[in-house]
Parts: sequence; structure tokens; C-alpha cells
Amino acid sequence: MAAPPESPRPAAGGPVVVAGMHRSGTSLVGSMLGAAGVAMGERQLAADPHNPRGYFEDVDFLTLQRRMLWAATRDGDGGHRDWGWTESEALDEPAFAPFADEARALLASRDGGRWGWKDPRTTVLLDFWQPLLRLAHPDVSYVLVYRHPWGVADSMQRLGADVFLRHPDYAYRIWAFYNERLLRFRRANRERTLLLSADALARDPSRLAPLLLTRLGVDAGAVTGPLAEERFEAELFHSLPPDDPLVSLVAATRPRCAELLAALDEEAELSGRDTWRAAPLRPRDAPEPRVSVVVPCFDQGEMMLEAVASVERAVGEPYELLVVNDGSREPRTLEVLAALRGAGYRVLDQDNRGLAAARNRGIEEARAPCVLPLDADNRLRPGFVGAALRVLDEQPRAGVVYGDRVEFGLRNGHVDVPAFELPRLLNGNYIDACALVRKQAWRDGGGFDGAMPRPGWEDWDLWLGTAARGWSFVHLPVEAFDYRVRPESMITAFEDPQVRRQVLAYVVAKHRQVFLDHLDELVFVAQSGAGEIWRLARLCEATQRVVDGMDEMRAQGDERLAELVRARQEGEQLRVDLAAQTAETRHYVELWADAHRDRSGLREERENLYRELLAWQQRVREVEGSRAWRLRLRLLGLLRALHVVSAEPQPDSHG
Repeated sequence: MAAPPESPRPAAGGPVVVAGMHRSGTSLVGSMLGAAGVAMGERQLAADPHNPRGYFEDVDFLTLQRRMLWAATRDGDGGHRDWGWTESEALDEPAFAPFADEARALLASRDGGRWGWKDPRTTVLLDFWQPLLRLAHPDVSYVLVYRHPWGVADSMQRLGADVFLRHPDYAYRIWAFYNERLLRFRRANRERTLLLSADALARDPSRLAPLLLTRLGVDAGAVTGPLAEERFEAELFHSLPPDDPLVSLVAATRPRCAELLAALDEEAELSGRDTWRAAPLRPRDAPEPRVSVVVPCFDQGEMMLEAVASVERAVGEPYELLVVNDGSREPRTLEVLAALRGAGYRVLDQDNRGLAAARNRGIEEARAPCVLPLDADNRLRPGFVGAALRVLDEQPRAGVVYGDRVEFGLRNGHVDVPAFELPRLLNGNYIDACALVRKQAWRDGGGFDGAMPRPGWEDWDLWLGTAARGWSFVHLPVEAFDYRVRPESMITAFEDPQVRRQVLAYVVAKHRQVFLDHLDELVFVAQSGAGEIWRLARLCEATQRVVDGMDEMRAQGDERLAELVRARQEGEQLRVDLAAQTAETRHYVELWADAHRDRSGLREERENLYRELLAWQQRVREVEGSRAWRLRLRLLGLLRALHVVSAEPQPDSHG
């Protein structure tokens, strides 16, 4: 593969186009270009919690490109049409042609000075823009940014968009779709492109400024060093260590992505080849494990890779990992399971019997005295397992150790889980199944009950049964795991009053004696809860009033914005009319100037003719006054008298 040119040609001052799928990396580049004096658009996409420093995206280019991609994709083809990607990956590029005039007008409106734009959608429209830009701006340059696919997938989950929470595999497929086009454009336009690894930038943002100078002629020296690092939101850019287990898992199960990433690294001026390493898959099960991690899986193969990787990075104690395939049928999940099985991971297959049966199957076959159930769509956090094992070592009657959780997806943030109180637990479950449990305590509690009317609350039933047998619970104030809140998550289903009523009726009937033994405390907790609910209701009312006021302000703001938009449109029309009138006036001025020049020439010619006429008249007078002229007249009169010549009228004589 060809290496990047060693002596690149700096741009002479043309536009700078920033393309790349991931917004954090391209936002950093856009930020530095803007700080260096490159106009990135007067109307930019507003900042938000995902990018508090701003996106540096020109809204006019963004809006146009969004419309183009919708026009080039088919309705009903799934995927994410806003990004130009559908399930079939069919992109009708001839559909871009009707937008050419609008695109040329947009480019013309940005002409003048050093300018550019940035929008991830540009990545799939580079071939459309290239001829238009080259015609108007021969010195156009491109900054192409790429990032690890696993980092992009994580960011898309954190966005909380419904489409990506339901289809986590979309992230990798879109990544390949975008970056194949990025690489193809790069290879065809090496002399005018700068290819950057966002993950390499994350390590040292100050490396960008020298590249901008040598490749684009943009002096970004003022934003090097600490200022460059300040512009880079490291907390928003989650980058894994080079040898993280997820890297090898993705490379083994998504070879297309790994090969494409390696090709991009080979081409890049700022390469990310040192930021990731894919090793052959191998299980890390210990011969005498202290803990067995059980991961049930039903059609969640893409997310399960993250769960498996989290176990390998988080558990420092000797452990074993058991994956229970609960009758999965989804093709991607079967591919992942086959890859794990082929690498030697312990995969237990069974017909689809539900989450409770899958957990029980894994725990039954676990070799360690302690087990930790981890759902396939969640992720274990470092530090928890070791601390929990120490608690079990020190407290023989402790049967369950649990911690706090971190939610991401539809909700994001740390959740403080309360300390254990049986009356509180009787009032409702608050301890997730992702806890370290003695295998004997699991047996005494009756295991996970697969006969519950609704799945997802078998852990509550198990905790009540375990507590009834005298086992104690210990809460550790540490983050134990990441909980992915998805549209179909079981925790969201329990918010349905009808579902909650069915589950409560079943649990109370099964554990009636425990509820009766703690009835007084349960009533007290319920009353306290009612008071808290009343306080929260009043708070909600006050909050609603504030929200209503904000809605009114927003409506007024929207109305004002609409007025400004109308004024802008009227101003734009006035500008067009004035431009037309100016052109017409200029035409008439030129005609007047031409007529003035013609009139001056005629006046000069007339004066010359007058002078010639006066000269001739003077000569005539001189001739007529001469003696020879008088003799001529007398001779003519004599000849007429003799009838030698015919009579003619006598000319006037000035005698």
C-alpha cells in the first residue's frame, strides 16, 4: 500500500472541508480551524451535553446534505436515512444531481477569505462535492478523520437514540460504510487530503497544529499545547487501551472493520496504528476459580461482546466465564457465539427457556463457590469483584454483596443504590441481579424463578427467599456495573402499573410469611414512601409551572425566531432585488457613457466641418474679389451677346 507523500503541498488558501464519521474528532479539528481564522460558518449547530463546546457544523451545509441523503435512500429499508445508510447499504448517488445548482449557490455564498465546513455526512458526499469545489476553488483541501469502530459504537450507545439502542450492530456497519468511502477518496486525492486518527489525537492534540500548517497552510500555532488539550473533551472521548479485550473480540468477529482500520492507519499522516492491538482470542478461565461469571444471551451477540470484554478487564481474581446461549436465532449472535466457542470459551447451549432458566443453568455448572450473573447487555466495572470477595471472606453469613450502578442509553448517570433493609426490599426491589452471590445462598433462596408472570423480576424473588433463610446482604458504595437502559429493557416494563400489579401479587403470595413477619415495618416504610411521594408530587407541580413558563418563553422565542427568519428572507430578497437594480443601473450608465463619448465625437467633427466651410467661403470671397474673376465675368457677358454661349443666370457678385 502506498505511503503518504513525504513532502506534502500546502494549500494556497482554498476552502477546507472536514469529513469523518465521528463528531468528537471532527469537532476538535473544526474548533482548531476556527481558532486559526478559518470561517466555519456563521450559523452553526448549537452545542448540547454531548458536545458542550459546540459541533462547529455549518447548518446550511448540514441541512442540504441531510436532504440529499434522504433523497438517495429508500423508504422502508431500515437503517438510519439521516446518515445515508440503510440495511441494504444502497445509496442512489444519481439522486444527488438535482441538488447541484443549490450546492453551487451555497459554495458561492461562502466565497471570500479562508473558509470551510464540517459535517459527518460529507463523508459519503465527497465525490459529489469534489468537482464542484475544484471548478470554483482549485486549492480546496480535505481533513479526513477516523476513529476506532468500538469507540464509535460506544458513543452511539451513549447518545441514547432509540434506533441505535435497538440495533447496536448498526454502529459497526455504518462505520465500515463511511470509512470505506473515506479511504477510497483519500487514495484518489492524496495530494490534497490530510488523514488523521482521532484516537491518536486523543493522546496528543497538539500534534494537529503542525499538520494543519504543512498540509493546509493554516497557522494554528496559537492553539497548540494546553489550549489544544483544553479544546479536546477527553471525558467525552472514551478511548480504550491498545490491548483492551474488546479490541481483540471485535477484530475476531468483525474482520472487515479490523482490516479497514489497519488500511486507514497505513495511509494516515497521523496514524493510530499504535492505539490498538488485536490478539488471538483465548479464554482466561482459571483452573480453580474464586468466582464464576454467568452471561445469559438471547439474540444479543453484539452487546455480549462488550459484556465479555468487561469481565476480562474488570475481574482481577481467578475466575471462569460461562456464556449461556438461550436458543438465540439472530445471525449476528450466532456468528459471535461460534467465534467464542471456536476460541475455547465455555458456551452452554439450550433451547429458549427464558432469562431465569439461563441464569440457573450457568450457575448450576459453575465451578466457583461464588457466582455473578451479568446480563449480556450490561458491563462489569473494575474493582467491584475483588472488594466483594473480601467481604464474603470476612463475613461467613453474608450471602449477597452488591454495589451501585451507572446507567447509559435512554438514561445516563450514576445511581446510588441504598443499603440493605428488608422492609425496604419488601416494598420493592432495588438490588440488581448483577451481584456477587454465594452459590449456597442461591440454592437456599430457590434459584431464579422462571414461573413468574413477567420476566425480569426473578432477582427480587431470589433476594426475598435468600433473606428469609437468614443470609445477610452487604452494599458496597462502589460502581459495580454499567446498566444499559434500552426501550425494551425489563426495568422500563415494570413502570407499567398493570405489570407491577401482577408481579407484586405473585411475589406477595409466594413470600406471604416474610411480608407478615415484617408487616409493621412495611407499613411504616409505605407511609414514609407516601410522604415522599407527596413531597415529590408538590415538587413536580412547581417544576411543571417552571416548565410551563419555559415553554411560554420558548414559544415566544420561536415566534421571535420565525420573525427573524422572515426578516432574513425579506432581507435576502431585498439584497437580490438591489443586486438586480444595481446591475441594470450599471448597464444604463455604460450606455450613457458610450452615448456621451459618441456625442463628443460628433461635436468635434461638426466643428471641424464648420471650420472647413468657413475656409472655403473665405477662399470663394477672395476669388470673386480678384481682377481675374471680374475679367471672366465680362468675357462671359460678351460671349452671350454674340450667342457663342447660352444665357445662364448671372451669379451674384460681391463686386
